[in-house]
Amino acid sequence: DIDENAIIKCKAYLNDITYKYRIDKVDWNILQIDSLDKDKVKQYFNTFDYVVGNPPYIRIQHLGKERRERIQGDWSFCKTGSTDMYIAFFELGFNLLNETGKLGYITPNTYFKTETAKTLRHYLMKKKIIKKIIDFNYHQVFDDATTYSAITILDKSWKQNKFYYFNGYKESVKYIDEIELSNIDYNKWILASNDALKKIKEIETRGIPLGKIAKIHVGITTLADDFYIFKDPIMEDDKATIKLKDGRTFTIEKNILKPIVKVSVLKSPNEEQNRYIIFPYKKVYGKHTIIPESELKNLYPYTYEYFLAIKDRLLLRDKGEKNPVAWYAFGRSQGLDTTWGKKILVSPLNLRPNFIVWEKEEYTFYAGYCIKFDGDLHWLAEQLNSKDMEFYIKHVSRDYQNGYKSYAKSFISNFGITGYKDTKLEELALFNIDVLPNE
Repeated sequence: DIDENAIIKCKAYLNDITYKYRIDKVDWNILQIDSLDKDKVKQYFNTFDYVVGNPPYIRIQHLGKERRERIQGDWSFCKTGSTDMYIAFFELGFNLLNETGKLGYITPNTYFKTETAKTLRHYLMKKKIIKKIIDFNYHQVFDDATTYSAITILDKSWKQNKFYYFNGYKESVKYIDEIELSNIDYNKWILASNDALKKIKEIETRGIPLGKIAKIHVGITTLADDFYIFKDPIMEDDKATIKLKDGRTFTIEKNILKPIVKVSVLKSPNEEQNRYIIFPYKKVYGKHTIIPESELKNLYPYTYEYFLAIKDRLLLRDKGEKNPVAWYAFGRSQGLDTTWGKKILVSPLNLRPNFIVWEKEEYTFYAGYCIKFDGDLHWLAEQLNSKDMEFYIKHVSRDYQNGYKSYAKSFISNFGITGYKDTKLEELALFNIDVLPNE
C-alpha cells in the first residue's frame, strides 16, 4: 500500500490473529510501495502461490496526469479509454503468480461489459484460467460503497474451456451453471445459465436487430441543466420569467424557449409537461447551429443579459475547458437535430421495460434516449415493452441500485424485432402498390 497508516493497521490486525495462536514476532512481508510501479514490484517481489485482493475502485481519469500516463504506459490492459485502476491490478496479479498460482479478487463487475476491459476479457478467455465467478449483480457487498461487485477466481493450471458461475447475495451464494467459454463473447460478457444464454441468442438472431431498423439517439446535454431548463416559467406576451434555484429571477424572450421532456421521470405519454429549455440555436440548411453572439444580443437582448449574468458558471463546465462552439452553447452538440419529432422515449434506468410513444413533435428531450422509426411507433413499442425485452435486459444489461437496469443504446440495439418485413408490405398494400415475387 502507498498509505503508511494502512500498513500499520494491516500489521496490527495480523498480529491480533497470530496472538490468539500464541505466535509472536512475525516479520510480515508487507511493504509501503506503489504496487503499480513495475520497477519496484520487480525489485521487491518474486512469484506467489496465491494472490488475494480488493483493488482500489478508482477511475483512471481521477488520477493525476503523470500517474495516469504511467499506468497506461506500463499496463497493457489499461492502454485505451477511460479505464478503472482495478483492471491494472488484474495484470499485476497475473505477473505475481507462479506457474500453478491462483488469484482471487473482489472487484466491480463492470469489467464484464465495458469497452475498456475488452483486452482483459480476451486474455482471460485465451489463457483459459477462469475457474469461478460469483456475481453479486445489484446486491451491494459493502455497506459504505455503492459498488456492484464480483469475486473472480483465476487458476493458471485450470486450462479448461469452462468456469463455474454463481449469483451472490448479501449473505449467501447460489450456483447457476458451468459456462462454456464458447457461449460467451469477449466483446461483452453475458453471464447467465446456459438455458438463458440460449434464449438470449434466439432473441438476438430472430427477425432484425432494433439498431438495424431504427435510430437510437441520446437527448440534449447542456452540462448545466439548472441554468437552461426551467419548470413553469411565467409567460406574459412575448416575455418569460425564469427563476434560478438560488432565488434570482430573470426575464427572457419567450420565443427562445422550447418545450422539453425529462425522460428519466416520465411514466406515461399523458403526463402534463411543464419544463422549457433556453435554446440558443437557429436552423441553417435544415441543421441547428448556434446563434452568433452579436445576433443573440440584438434579437434576444434579455436572454443575452441573462447569459452574461451566469457566464462565470457556464465557463466552469467541462472542468473549465473552452466550449468550442460558444460560451453560452450547450455542453454537447448531441441531440440538437435528432431529438425533435415523433419518437419512442425510454429512461436510462428502469426496473422493467417502459418504452413510451411520444407524438408531440415540437418537444425535445433530455435525460434519456429516443428511438426514431419510419414505421408504426405503437407496433414497435409493443415489442419493446414485451416480456422478452424484460428477460433480455435482465441478462445483458448493467446492474444499478435496487434492481434497476440500464436501457442504454448498447444494450437494446441487438434486440430482435420480428414481423418488420410483413409490416412494411402491409403499408405498401394500403397504397395499392403491387409487390411482385422474385422471378
